[in-house]
Amino acid sequence: MEEAADIEKRLLSGFMRDRFLLGRAMEAGFRPDLMPHALGRTLAKVLTDVYAQKDIPLEPLTVKGLLGERGTMSPEMRRFVEAVEGTPEPDAAQVMAYVDLLKGRSARLRLVEVNTAIASYLEEERSEGKDIVDFVGQVIPTLLEIQQQRMARNAPPANQIGSHIVGEILGGSSGSMLGYPLSPFDRLSEALSGLRPGFYYGLAGAPRRGKTNFALEVAVTIAANTQIPVLYYSWEQTSRVLFARLLAKETLINPATLLSAESRAPQIQERVKIAWGKMEGQMGRLYLFEGGRADTVERIKARAHNMMHAYQTDECVIFIDYLQRVPLDEPVHDEKARTDLISAKLADLSLELKAPIFAISPLDKEGCRLDEKPVEEVSEFTRPTMHHCVGSGDLEYDLDVAMVMCKDWVATKNLEDLLKTEAKSGRGDPDFIPKIDILDVHLDKNRDAPDTVANTIQYAFFVTLNKFVEIGYKTSDEFTSGFRDFAKMQQILEQLRGGGLLSPA
Repeated sequence: MEEAADIEKRLLSGFMRDRFLLGRAMEAGFRPDLMPHALGRTLAKVLTDVYAQKDIPLEPLTVKGLLGERGTMSPEMRRFVEAVEGTPEPDAAQVMAYVDLLKGRSARLRLVEVNTAIASYLEEERSEGKDIVDFVGQVIPTLLEIQQQRMARNAPPANQIGSHIVGEILGGSSGSMLGYPLSPFDRLSEALSGLRPGFYYGLAGAPRRGKTNFALEVAVTIAANTQIPVLYYSWEQTSRVLFARLLAKETLINPATLLSAESRAPQIQERVKIAWGKMEGQMGRLYLFEGGRADTVERIKARAHNMMHAYQTDECVIFIDYLQRVPLDEPVHDEKARTDLISAKLADLSLELKAPIFAISPLDKEGCRLDEKPVEEVSEFTRPTMHHCVGSGDLEYDLDVAMVMCKDWVATKNLEDLLKTEAKSGRGDPDFIPKIDILDVHLDKNRDAPDTVANTIQYAFFVTLNKFVEIGYKTSDEFTSGFRDFAKMQQILEQLRGGGLLSPA
């Protein structure tokens, strides 16, 4: 009981000072009757009443005034409120944990009552012969109520959800983009309808294909264009290296150069100064975490709650680089079972937080072999899929969107040849032939997908600069052996030249 009393005071302390915390708690199923003491229940009822009236500030002075108006500010209540005010506030993650503990305590107490009723019935039944059907009918509603109260979230009926959607449609406020826009990756944004809340995204690919750089570009785009926190977890790179990659794509300088003594050169410093002027304001809500053994899905969830609390929002986006490195609370040695368990937890987390989760996955040896050299016969099917992910079992079934990044060996070679030809003819620098991979991002699964030109989007990846440039859709005709892509290569070349990407740093 002492632990429950401490939880009671800490929750009330947070609720009295922070409307956001109370709102998150109510979404998680908090009710005033969960409090263990009568004084706590009375104060909690006042707090929830104030919360319902948006024009009334939620602060200690207001709460005390309302307690006085209702005639409940007794000397005992006054001392209790003072004790609550002197209690440290919890953070958002603690609030969610405390609410769950109180719900569990309430459920156990109700079950004790049911147990007592059953014991009493068994004693009385032997002497009075009461009908068991009537007794069970009285008990079942209580058990169902306990079950409902232990659910993770309050679920509104479908007509509430429907009225909101219909209201948007009839009011002309519904938008074409269901999630966060991904410009300058406009085709990807169109094909996915943006990065959508509650969706779980997977990106698979072989080593050195640019998966991390691609995810970083998406992450910084969302951080720059929204007012929500973006959490990027990496178990592969330090935060310095990750930021250097982001700086590289803006300065068009190799990240290894940026982290070395070569960066002292005046021309590099000038480019960095200009790039940082553009970037600094875009990255205030992007957080680069170096994942460790303690960063389980539960800890990631706690940090997300605290970030959302800090920004007073119920939205966030989480990136995982990469999925198979996420630690579990208990060791699971079977690779498939481990991957499935991590993936299931991430899928659940995306729904619980109503947040997009974007997870990277490496390919297994067979998948890497399929992507390590040109295929003898060009086909959209002779390539890796999500089933070639390390430990892949149910991964594709968990995902809402499954993306596989592969190298287009033919297009890459054709572009390289064209760059060399242009250099020889005087239109390019013969001493500067940038290393560019043409990559195909295949949308193998795209839940609730809109109609698009194709399910494959092409990118030019500047390998040493860590920069992606979206080229466009790749149609099914381009997978045939008879397709001639000279015109498309010319178009790509002009697009890259127009963006100033074919000049030496």
